[in-house]
Amino acid sequence: MLKTVNFYCFMEANISLFKYFYLFIIALILSGCSYSLFLNAYPHIKNIQVNTFENSTSEFALAQEFQDFLVNQFQRDGRLKITTFEPDSTIEGSVLDYRHEIHSYDDFGNILEYRVSILFSIIMTDIRMQENMYENRALLVSEQYSPNNPNPDLFTTEQQAIENIFDKAFQNVIRGTLEAW
Repeated sequence: MLKTVNFYCFMEANISLFKYFYLFIIALILSGCSYSLFLNAYPHIKNIQVNTFENSTSEFALAQEFQDFLVNQFQRDGRLKITTFEPDSTIEGSVLDYRHEIHSYDDFGNILEYRVSILFSIIMTDIRMQENMYENRALLVSEQYSPNNPNPDLFTTEQQAIENIFDKAFQNVIRGTLEAW
């Protein structure tokens, strides 16, 4: 009878250890959930002013569209507030070139795909530290689209391709600044 009691005492002690072990594992998992990929390499920067972008292309509204896109994306992203009064940072630049070219033909000489390419010059400045956080004077971003091809991997309009180019440019700036390690 004595051997049975010791076995049960041993089991109760192990069950108690397992409870603590499981609680520890759960606490580790929950603390890991607070980790975010949205790190800010510039924690003192809370807002941004999107300055006017210059347009060096024949597409007269392109720079204004990009500027509006940036404002909307920063608002959607939420890490930096848009301001025009005493900004912590600014973003400015130019749309230097716009190209709309045929990318591919089918066997009969019909156009299958177009390529849109936009060349940007973008500078994001830390006003407080008086330094450039991001500078790329030759950021070339391209996208293809196919108005007649039901390929789900391609956009169907030039405007969709342009909006995706804008998004890629924005993501490039964000990765180079707010998400830099």
